[in-house]
Amino acid sequence: MDKLKESVESIPLPKDLHKRAKMGVSQVKKKRKKMWLIPSVATVFLASSITVGAAMIDDVKNLLWHISPEIAALLEPIESTVEHDGIKMEIVSAMQDEDMAVVYVTMQDVEGNRIDETLDIYDYFISKGRSFTVERIGFDPTTKTAFVRFMSFNGSSTDNFKLKIRSFLSDKSVLEDVTFPLDLQDVEKQQTEILPDDTIRGSGGESREGGVYVLPAGKLNIQTPLYDRMRIKNIGLHNDKLYVQTEWPANNAIEHGEFYLVNPAGQKILPTENYSYGRDEQGKSIYAYNYEENIFNVKDINVAEYELQAKIYTAGQYVEGDWEVTFKLEEMRGQSVPFAMDFGDWKAKELKVSPLGLTIIGEGDATETEELTATIVKKDGSHKELKSLVSFSDENQVKLKLLSEEPLKLDQIKSIMVNGFKVNF
Repeated sequence: MDKLKESVESIPLPKDLHKRAKMGVSQVKKKRKKMWLIPSVATVFLASSITVGAAMIDDVKNLLWHISPEIAALLEPIESTVEHDGIKMEIVSAMQDEDMAVVYVTMQDVEGNRIDETLDIYDYFISKGRSFTVERIGFDPTTKTAFVRFMSFNGSSTDNFKLKIRSFLSDKSVLEDVTFPLDLQDVEKQQTEILPDDTIRGSGGESREGGVYVLPAGKLNIQTPLYDRMRIKNIGLHNDKLYVQTEWPANNAIEHGEFYLVNPAGQKILPTENYSYGRDEQGKSIYAYNYEENIFNVKDINVAEYELQAKIYTAGQYVEGDWEVTFKLEEMRGQSVPFAMDFGDWKAKELKVSPLGLTIIGEGDATETEELTATIVKKDGSHKELKSLVSFSDENQVKLKLLSEEPLKLDQIKSIMVNGFKVNF
């Protein structure tokens, strides 16, 4: 019981939730890419409800009700189970409103030790939504059970919900501050070549107009003694940018690194662009995972004062399977009120409130909207500030959702303050 309580007391939303929801993809397969961060993230009640993930244990159900009966009351019990190759997946409970759905799942290895506290759902499919996030939010070593939360955004209203897991990683580890036998003051200028779009498996960072350019296939063989499965094949300067080309195990989509430049003062420079692609034995670009190009903007720095380092992620196990469950899920209806506000690049026209949070709907371009706050003013005079922002805008339509730290009771709301503007409810 204590171990379960420890794993659920403080569970934040993913730090890159705002950016993930902007991606707009209907199927998710993780690729090596730069992860984006938002300035601050609240621990919301969606995260606190992890305890429902161990529904097979009565003590866990009791713990959930002890922590928050209001949260437990919102969750719709599903308790649908499928087993494949000795690994059991259970859809424990879920909830949804018009804009998003939250599904709690347990993964348990009943035959071996393939699931641990580092479980990472790698390849999965959700039938409702256009953007998704998944997070392991607890682990019980006694029962070898991992607790996982899936969140989907911007899906059409439907009672039928399908979740499918195709693969996952475990036995993961991280190598911090990995250095290389390389002096950046010796790096020379080079020409770059265009990388065909059909060879790019993943990307991150700034989008580039006019095509993607990388260094030609290199012949270097620079390795670190801490990890011998990756090597720097080429490194060069071009148009105030430093290009670092690395080779990884063939068709490897699991192990990867986050590269950065650091000076003696500890100041770090992250890549502005990152591309995952492939090359054959002759150096020709192909559609694969064995190469990665990190590109740094070094226009205003002295490269010789910096050192190339990396954080390297490894996984001891990669497990494939077929865990699929279809279930029905009722939608929690909210309340809508007219709301007109000009945010510059976009204009709001409607505001919706559900137990999960507040949704602002409008028209225009809200891609640069990173800060938006709302305060719920209750009839008893108390206030509740909403800070955790998710954007799932589509083309010219804007949808921004502010998630609540606890379930919102619509009949207790008097008014809402949005960036200081009062909306009577």
